[in-house]
Amino acid sequence: MKILDDLKKIKELDRQDMLGIEERFVDQLITAQGIVKSGDYKNLKNKSFKGIAILGMGGSGVSGDIIKNLVIDSCEIPVEVIKDYELPAFIREGWLVVAISYSGNTEETLSAIGEAFKRNCEIMCISSGGKLMEIASEKNKCLVKVPGGFQPRGASGYLLFSTLLSLNEIGAISISKSDIDESLELLKQKALLYKRESGQADNPAKQLALALEGSMAVIYGVSGFLSAIAYRWKCEINENSKCPSFSSEFPELNHNETVGWENLSEITKKFALIVFKDSSASERIKVRINTTSELIRKNLGKIIEIPVEGRSKLARALSTMYLGDISSVYLAFLYNTDPTPVDRISVLKTELAKLDK
Repeated sequence: MKILDDLKKIKELDRQDMLGIEERFVDQLITAQGIVKSGDYKNLKNKSFKGIAILGMGGSGVSGDIIKNLVIDSCEIPVEVIKDYELPAFIREGWLVVAISYSGNTEETLSAIGEAFKRNCEIMCISSGGKLMEIASEKNKCLVKVPGGFQPRGASGYLLFSTLLSLNEIGAISISKSDIDESLELLKQKALLYKRESGQADNPAKQLALALEGSMAVIYGVSGFLSAIAYRWKCEINENSKCPSFSSEFPELNHNETVGWENLSEITKKFALIVFKDSSASERIKVRINTTSELIRKNLGKIIEIPVEGRSKLARALSTMYLGDISSVYLAFLYNTDPTPVDRISVLKTELAKLDK
């Protein structure tokens, strides 16, 4: 029996049930809806902001990237994503600063939110606890509390949707109910298709993992939300599959990276290029994608085309993200790896903690 269809072996490997968490991704989105509906936003509702700054690292930062690129065409104020200890000088009084930290203890985010308080910015915090929740409570700032107990990347549904819907709730951005409904319905369908009981002959997530086994994954998205999703795929392969991976975006990659595939073919023949194919893309982007794929095909082990499904940008983003998330867990199993632990990140945090003593 192939390992991806061996439910007993999967259970033995997946000691903290990362696959189960991914299988229930849509449940996180539904729970996040309830959290936001019961939230207290009176101090922020219908205020005018000069801009929105989303603070976050790792999975929290990726949530910011996705949100920024979902609303950039409709939001009339700038939306910035800050992944650092410090705020840029232009983020000052009148800006809404949204701090996302699943643990509530992310040191970069805590440093940046401290600066936001000094500059008298409006504040919203998204967290499951920790110092960030304490700070929000002490200073009477808007706090959206999400369920704890997960790896941050495994709580992406809570973090992404709670932030997105909270910003919608206060009127800072606009997301339609029909887009939300479409997204949830599509993800329910995908969850049934990708679950462990669905055999690899009929399971696109397992098939993608098998196609990536033994290869270095490079993911190409298009500038905008698909670029953010490509980066999310890269990060999930890093953290879940414990493999190096890289991402890039059209059209920028055509001005540099396209030429970089000419040499080292003995190495790049072990690479698998993943390309998102979105039928709604412009004709010029489609030509770029197709021509680039043909130009570099002989220097790659394989090219995998991923159709982007859904009508709304939200549905297309979430459904594409979900395939990458759950496939990266299946890929971990192919390497006989438990997807949950991130020991090297823990070692780094321990070393940084010594500086505070």
